[in-house]
Amino acid sequence: MMETVWKLRQPQSSESEAQIEEIAEICNVPKAVARIALSRGCEDAEAAMAYLEPNPEDFHDPWMLPDMRLAVTRLLQAKALKQKVCVYGDYDVDGTTAVSMLLKYLGEMGLDVCFKIPNRLTEGYGMNAPAVRTLAADGVKLIVTVDNGIAAKDEILLANALGIDVIVTDHHECQGDLPEALAVIDAKRPDSAYPFSELCGAGIALKLIQALQMAEGTDADLREYIECAAMATVADIVPLQDENRLIVRLGLTSMNEDCQNPGIKALKIVSDIEMVTAGNVGYVLAPKINAAGRLGVADRVVDLYTGTDAAAITAAASFLKDENEKRQAIEKDIYDQAYAAVQSKKLDQNVFILTAGEGWHSGVIGIVASRLQETWYHPVIVVGIDDDGMARGSCRSVEGINVFEALSSCASLFETYGGHAMAAGFSIRKENIAELTKRLAAWATDNGAAAHLKKTIYYDGDLTSRDLDWALMDGLATCEPYGVANPGPVFQFAATAPSDVRAMGKDGAHLSFRLGNTRCIAFGAGDQAAAAVRGTLRFLAAPKINHFRGKDNIELVVRDLKPDPLYDNRQCWHWLHILTKGPKAAAAALPIRQMDEEALLPGREALVAVYSLLKHQAGRPVAFDVLMDEVAEINSFQLLLALEAFREIGIIQYRLKKGVIFSKICKTEQKKDIKKAPLVIKLKKYLLKKD
Repeated sequence: MMETVWKLRQPQSSESEAQIEEIAEICNVPKAVARIALSRGCEDAEAAMAYLEPNPEDFHDPWMLPDMRLAVTRLLQAKALKQKVCVYGDYDVDGTTAVSMLLKYLGEMGLDVCFKIPNRLTEGYGMNAPAVRTLAADGVKLIVTVDNGIAAKDEILLANALGIDVIVTDHHECQGDLPEALAVIDAKRPDSAYPFSELCGAGIALKLIQALQMAEGTDADLREYIECAAMATVADIVPLQDENRLIVRLGLTSMNEDCQNPGIKALKIVSDIEMVTAGNVGYVLAPKINAAGRLGVADRVVDLYTGTDAAAITAAASFLKDENEKRQAIEKDIYDQAYAAVQSKKLDQNVFILTAGEGWHSGVIGIVASRLQETWYHPVIVVGIDDDGMARGSCRSVEGINVFEALSSCASLFETYGGHAMAAGFSIRKENIAELTKRLAAWATDNGAAAHLKKTIYYDGDLTSRDLDWALMDGLATCEPYGVANPGPVFQFAATAPSDVRAMGKDGAHLSFRLGNTRCIAFGAGDQAAAAVRGTLRFLAAPKINHFRGKDNIELVVRDLKPDPLYDNRQCWHWLHILTKGPKAAAAALPIRQMDEEALLPGREALVAVYSLLKHQAGRPVAFDVLMDEVAEINSFQLLLALEAFREIGIIQYRLKKGVIFSKICKTEQKKDIKKAPLVIKLKKYLLKKD
C-alpha cells in the first residue's frame, strides 16, 4: 500500500495572503485561482496577468541566444553558395519534430537540405563517426544539430577535419568545454544571457526559425512551427513555464482553431481527437511519434510533418498509429510479466524493485519502469536480457533517492551506465544482475533510502462544495495548459461524511460518491467503499467539467483520499500488527497514540454484541463488513481489537482471511475480563498515555 503525505504547495503567510488578495482583485479571478498563480511563480498582478493571458508579444528576442547571429549568417551563406546542409537530430519526439521543423523551413528558404536521424537500435543516441563520414561523402558542407550535439566533441572535430562546419542547437547541459563547432546555440551555456533556459530541442529550433525570419525580413506564418514545437515541448516533459507555456498555449490554440500542419491534422484524425489538450498530446499523439523512434523507423515522423501529398501524409499517420499499437502490445506483455514478478517474488519489500526478463525490448523498458514506479512508488529498474547475455536496464526513481548515485556505487559491474537523479540506464552482463541487486540493497540501507518511499502530493488550497461554481472553472481554464512546473490544480476537501457511496467499474475497482450535489470519482479506490460508507473522507481532488448528453456539470476527480483511519480495515490491521508484534518504539510511534480512548476501545455493549453474533453463527464464516454493519456503534479498529482480545483471553479462536472471519467459541467455565487481555493492557499503557 503506497503511503502518501499531503503538502500545501504555497505555504500560507500574511504576505502571501496579501499577494493573493491583490492578484484576485486586479485580475478579477477567484482567490483559489490567484493562489495558483502565486504558487506558480507570479509574485504580483502583472506577472499573474501574463500567466493567465499569455500572448505572442511575450516571446523573447531570439538574438539573445548565444551564437545565434553566427548560425544565421552561416545558414544564409550556405543558401547563397548553394551548399548542402544536413539537419542531424535525435529519434525521440523532440528530436524528430525539431528535424522536421528545420528541414521544412530551410527548404522553403531555398536551401539544399537533407536530414539524418540515427537508428536507436543500431546507432544509439547522438552524432556518430560513421554517419559523419557518410555525410561528408554525400557532399554535405554544413551540419545543424537539433536536440543533440553539445556532447559530440569528437564527432564535431571529425566533421571539421572533413570540411564540414557544424552548428549545434541543443538544450542539454553543457559538459565541460563547449564542442569546437562554428556555433553552439544552447540556453544552458554558462555564458548565456537568454532569460529562459528550459526550452526543449524543438523550442530552440523555433528560436532559430524566428531569427532566420527576422534576418530575411519576411512575414511568414509561423503557426505550424509553433504547433510542432508545442507537441515536442509537452512530449519532452520540460517545465511549462515562461516561453514553454507560451509555445504550448499558442500551439494548442492553433491546432484546435485552424490546424496548420497537415501531419498533426492527420494524426488528430487517426487518433479520433477533436479538441487537442496538453494531456492528449502527452498520452495519445506524442506516443505515436515516439513509437517510431523506439522501434527504429523514426524517418516516418519526418514524412508525417513535412509531407505535401495528402494521401502520403494520411498513410504516414496510419503507419505511426500501427507502430504505436505494436509498441503498446510489446509494452503490455513486458509490463504484465514484470508486474507478476514483483507480486509473486514480493520485490516491493526491497527499496529498489529490480525485475529482469529474457528478450524484453530495450525500446519500451523505460515506459514499463515508469508504470511500475507509479504503482508502487519505489525506484524501479527493468532489465531486458539479449540472446548474447548482455542486459540493458532502465531506471526510474522517486524524490530523495538518487538512482545515478546508487548505480555509481555499483560502477564496476556495468559495461556502460549514465543518467541523473531520477532516471538512468546501464548495460550489464546477465551474470552480474544478482550482484547488482545485492549492492543496491546495501546502498539503500547505508543511505536510509527507505525513508523516502512516502509519496508527497501537493495541493493548492482548501475548497468546499460551495466553492465549486462556474467562476472557479473559468478561472482554472486560464491556468492551462498543465504540465511540469505548472501542474493541474488540486484542492483539499475537509473530512466529511459522503453520500451515495458505491464501488463502480469492473470488479468494483473505482469509487463514486457525492459531496453535496457534486459527483466525485476516485479511480482505483473501490476497496475504500466500506470505510467511506461508515466514516468520513478527507480527499484531494481536481475539479473538471463533465460533458454528458449535452449538459455540463462540475465534478471532482479524486487524486488521493484518506478515509477515517479507524474505519479503514487494512490500516487498522496494520496498526494492530505493529501493536502486537512490533517493537515498543514502533508501537509508541503509531498515530493512534493521539486518538481518544473512546474511539479505540470498544464499549461493553459493542463487545457483547460482537460475541453474541459470533456465537449465533455457530462456527460459520461471517464477512467482516457484515459484522460491522450489524454492530453499528463499532469501528474497524475496535472490532479487530475485540477479536484479538477475545482470542487472548481464551473465549474464541479465529482467523481472518480475505475479509471473512472464521471463528469458534471456546468452552470455558471461568468468567473472562477483556480488560486483562495483553493487547488492551498494552494499548492503555503505551498508546493512551499522553506525554
